[in-house]
Amino acid sequence: MAEIVSIIGITHNPFMPRLFKQPQQPPGTEKVKERIAMMRQKLAEAKPDVLICIGNDHLHQFFMDNMPAFMIGKMDQYDGTFYDEEREFGLPKCKLPGDVDVSDAIMEGAFDRGVDFAYSNELTIDHSIIVPMLFVRPEMDIPVVPILTNCIAPPMPRARRYFEVGKAVRGAIDNLPTNKRIGVLVSGHLSLEVGGPKQFERHLTDPNFDAAAVGWIVNGDIAGAAEGCTPEKMIASGNMTSGYLNFLMMMGVANSTKPSHAEGLDAGFPAIPFFCWDRQR
Repeated sequence: MAEIVSIIGITHNPFMPRLFKQPQQPPGTEKVKERIAMMRQKLAEAKPDVLICIGNDHLHQFFMDNMPAFMIGKMDQYDGTFYDEEREFGLPKCKLPGDVDVSDAIMEGAFDRGVDFAYSNELTIDHSIIVPMLFVRPEMDIPVVPILTNCIAPPMPRARRYFEVGKAVRGAIDNLPTNKRIGVLVSGHLSLEVGGPKQFERHLTDPNFDAAAVGWIVNGDIAGAAEGCTPEKMIASGNMTSGYLNFLMMMGVANSTKPSHAEGLDAGFPAIPFFCWDRQR
């Protein structure tokens, strides 16, 4: 039986890798780097054989003519990222190994638990997976199973559904016919504005939402999250706050257990999420 040895939730802010290389950095940058280093160390100590990477496409590969709610990649190798992300954010081209057997087993196990994943044998992944990998496993040497959600293009699944899909993924992992050590790397954000008037403000976008959002995960409170993450409430907190929904899937994978670390770091940016769970039995 497979074992989950680590669950990590982290930002996928594509501006940060370039920011970290600049000589002039905002005052809170060192705090962010310290937390990222902590997460990198936790993952290294967990020694996973496979990483389930939960993120979302940013209208690079999937568009309004064919937008899957939840999909899984089934490839031996994944390319990242797209040209515009190389140009705009300075992200490197990457190749990540895949694990098709684990992809197939999770998809089949999810079918048995009421989740019908879309799948792709021709998937390129963008910064929602590449940036977290650059942060916590820059070697990119661990095979990945990418799971992408639609958390940015309305209409989106409701908050509770992300949690339910996470629970189905957890059930599938627990019943994998393998003794592999499984890590789970999830990316998203808290309250966030992209392209709107609040984008570059150097303070929390919606501190009340951020505090509540961390609390829902700490307390395993899917009822509170479902009430607080309606489409209307999320957009009122920032036009891209719906990226938080990926963390509700993470909460489902963690079986609503209390994380060993959870915070929305206020470092002079919009709040930066850091969540982690150690070995899950």
